[in-house]
This record gives sequence, structure tokens and C-alpha cells, in this order.
Amino acid sequence: MRKTLILTAAVLAAVIFFLLATLPPRPVSLPATDGDLDRRSIPGAYHVHTRRSDGSGDRAAVAAAAARAGLRFVVVTDHGDATRQPDAPAYLAGVLCLDAVEVSTTAGHYVALGLGAVPYPLGGEPAAVVEDVARLGGFGFAAHPDSARAELAWGGWSTPFDGVEWLSADSEWRNESTPALMRVLLAYPFRPAPALARLLDRPDATIARWDELTRTRPVPAIAGHDAHGGVGRSAEYRGTAARWTPDVPSYEASFRTFNTTVVLRQPPSGDASRDAAAVLEALRTGRMFTAVTALAANALFEMHATRGETTVPMGGTLPPGPAAIVAAARGPEGARLVLVHDGVEVAASSGGELRAELPAARGAYRVEVQVPRAPGHPPVPWIFGNPVYFLDAPAPPPPVPPVEPVLLPADISWHVEKDRGSTASVVPAPADVTFFYRLRGPGRGSQYGAAVADLQGRGLTGKAVIFTAVSARPARLSLQLRYRDGGRRWGKSFYVDSAPRTVVVRLADMRPADHQIGPPPPLSAAMSLMFVADLTNALPGAGNTIGLSRVGLVP
Repeated sequence: MRKTLILTAAVLAAVIFFLLATLPPRPVSLPATDGDLDRRSIPGAYHVHTRRSDGSGDRAAVAAAAARAGLRFVVVTDHGDATRQPDAPAYLAGVLCLDAVEVSTTAGHYVALGLGAVPYPLGGEPAAVVEDVARLGGFGFAAHPDSARAELAWGGWSTPFDGVEWLSADSEWRNESTPALMRVLLAYPFRPAPALARLLDRPDATIARWDELTRTRPVPAIAGHDAHGGVGRSAEYRGTAARWTPDVPSYEASFRTFNTTVVLRQPPSGDASRDAAAVLEALRTGRMFTAVTALAANALFEMHATRGETTVPMGGTLPPGPAAIVAAARGPEGARLVLVHDGVEVAASSGGELRAELPAARGAYRVEVQVPRAPGHPPVPWIFGNPVYFLDAPAPPPPVPPVEPVLLPADISWHVEKDRGSTASVVPAPADVTFFYRLRGPGRGSQYGAAVADLQGRGLTGKAVIFTAVSARPARLSLQLRYRDGGRRWGKSFYVDSAPRTVVVRLADMRPADHQIGPPPPLSAAMSLMFVADLTNALPGAGNTIGLSRVGLVP
């Protein structure tokens, strides 16, 4: 018995010694100053969930955790369709709390900021959500764009989205091996944030995609915490696990791992509305950087470009031509500043400052600060800055040649289709159609209403459908083509409001509305042309009147 106790004690001591010997190092604490740049550099957390969706705490709990972590602002991004009126900006526990929304599309998630309550639910294909957010005065970031979980990966790379998460804590743990995750869990009780930092790798694929985009247009990059205050509260872990899984990682541990620091034009005023506008402006324009604070806290970073008497900061744009890039960082010993252009290092400095003369700058130039013993394979940068851009002024869009449609035959028949409980009607006239619908409410149950033109047997041909649309209130509907084989449908959504607008929907842009894959068959094989209102972009109980005129085909 005594030998067993001695052996057990020895094993336990060996395990404890191993854990202590392999713990990640504590973060280096850099000395803070009270200069102008310090006062304008505001650290915060972006992409945070509360109990309103799948987080474990309310906004007050999130703010308290952020305050303990030394943050000054938090962007809450609960899942939703943006129809809820966002909470007004407020200071809680000294932390500025901003309300945004993470919108689900058919190909990934888009975090929308700067919106009020929208007139209809945002959803559907990525292009539609990006278009709607911009139209409504907001901006957005493609969330966890290269997630290992297919339904989370961003599929809207060809759309004009505003920004992208270059680093996502959610993606970083998903691509780790089980032994690596166990190593983090063992270290977490002792040094939570440094343990979580072990999950971070430099996401080369995402950065390469981003570098490609920034060659031709400004695209701010941000780091997303995707913090839920504990995995047990996330939707994919609900059930039995939610009753015993602790709040790991906690909000505070997540916030201490890395932050987004915005560089404001003026120090915060203390007025929540005014400071919220300043933070959103910095996020929108890319005047921000990521700091992995589990490596070194109190990061300070500045980067700008100069040409003659003109100076532009991170996120700013100059025409192509000669310029100087200047960057400086308050960093730990061994920190190395690296200037990157098109994914390639073009200059570097180990002295805390970098200056590079560029005889013919074109595209995007950004700075990373690398430090020894950073985690990851390849190592994650300690500081990751946004670019300065050298771009030609955008060319005006080419004029759109007038399109003379081949109108649908005058004797084509129209009817409505709907679920039980919803109402719909269609009134055809020689040159137009009036479509009314009201979806059943209040609960959700696959409600829909559709105005349907019967194309069966007509053999119509064309590369696109064209029509003029107007509506009593703003809405987004789906134009769909339905085919004989099992009623398979392909479609694309369009926006409509009280201003008549001509809409052209190319068959090549239509996507499956069911479970099939690939492009639609030729239009000549279509059985029905459908204008559909459903819960993708309408709430239960919603109704509208849609005017459709000159419905035809583009040869």
C-alpha cells in the first residue's frame, strides 16, 4: 500500500512538473505612455455573442469581462436577420458596447455593422446580403472565411464585401489536432490566454486571398474572437454537454488572447454615440490593427505613407507613384517589423521603426510585427496591420447598352402558389402583372407565396430574364425557374421598392434552390417562371403588392 502511494505521488509530481515546465510563457508587459497616439489607440473585441443568440452571458457580463481584460470597446454580433432594432451604444463598466449582427447566408456568415432595424430580413445568397447591407448604409466583414466547417466558410469571394476576418478564433481551434487541443486544455487553468494563443497559426490561405483582393480595392482585415463565453453554450454543443461543460474559454480569456485596436482621429470623448461613430469609422476604413496580447500587452503601432506634404494612415489611399512607408511599434525584445506587398516581404527592421522608400508604389502595402517564440505553424504575427493603398481612381462603370426584351407571349397563363394559411393573388394584364401576398403568421412554418407563369410547352429561349418591378414597400424576392425533373428550381433574388427599376437576371447567375448542384438547364426546358416571396427575406405575417411589367427574355 505504501509503495502504491509513493508511486502515485511520484507520478502526480511528474505530471505537475511536466505541466509547469511546458506552460506557455506569460505575456510581456510593455510600458504604457500617455502620448497622443496612446490616447487615440483604443483596444477592443469584435465578434462576440451573448445570450441573445448562443453566448453564455448578457451584455453587462461581456462588458465586465472586457474591462478586466483591459479593453475599451466591444462589438456584439449576435446571430440574426437584422430586423431587430440594435441596442444603442452605451458605456458599461467603462467599455463602449456596440451592437451589430451576424447574418447567415447560403454560403457563410456576414457580420453587418452600422445598421438600424432593416425593412425585411437579410439572408439568402452572399451577394444579396452584401448588397443590402451597403444599400442600407452599413458595412460588413466576411466571418471565419476559411473555416474547416463547410457551412461556415465564406463563399462570396466574388462579391464586393467590405472586409474580412483575417484571423478567426473559431477557425483556429477547428483546425487543431486532438493532442494539441488537450495540451491547451491542460494549460488553460494555469494561464488561460497564453494557452488559447497556442491554437493560433498564421492563416496563410486566408491572408493570400486577402492580399489578392487588396491589389485592386481597399478591403479592411480584422480579427474575430467569435467569443461565446464557453463552448457549451454554442448551438452545436447544446444538449447533455451544455449541463456540465464549463464556460471555457471564458469571455475574459478570449479577450486577453488578442484584440483589435482602432486608431481614432481624436481621443474618445466619453459620449457613447459620438465615440461609437468614431470606432465604426475606424473599423470601416481599416484604421486598426490586431495585437496578440497573450504574447505582449500594451501594444502600440502606427503606420502611414507620405508623399510630399501628404500623409495617409492605415486604410488610406494615394494614387500610384513614389512614396515612403513609415511604421513604428512599441514591442518586446526581438520584435521585427516587416513590410509586405503582394504577400512578399519587401523591407524589414529590427529597431522598432521601419522606413521604406518606394519609387513606384502600386497596390497595397502593410506591416506585420513578428516576435520570437510566437505560437503556430507558421507562427502568427504579434501585430498585424492594415494596408496603405496606392490605387488608381475607380473607373466609371461602362454604359449599359439598352436591352430590348422578347416579351412573354400575351396569352401566357399566370396563377399563384402558396402554403396553406398564406394568401396570394395575381392580376395579369396585357403588359404587366400585379402580385399580392401576405404570409401566414405569427409562427414560422415554411410560408411562401408565388406568382407563377406557365411556360410548359412554349420552348422559349434566352440567356436572361428581364422585367421592371415596383412595390408598395421595400422587399427582396426570388426569381426562379422550375423544371420538370422533380420540380427542381434554380433562382436568384432581387431587390424592389417604390421606385420602378429594370432587373436583369442571367441564367448563369442562378443557383439551385433545392439540393441539386450545377447550373440550370436551358430556359427552353423550364416549366414555370416564378416570383417568390418566402421566409428567406420576409417575416411571418408580412405582405406586399408587387408590380411586374414588361416581363420578357434576353436573347
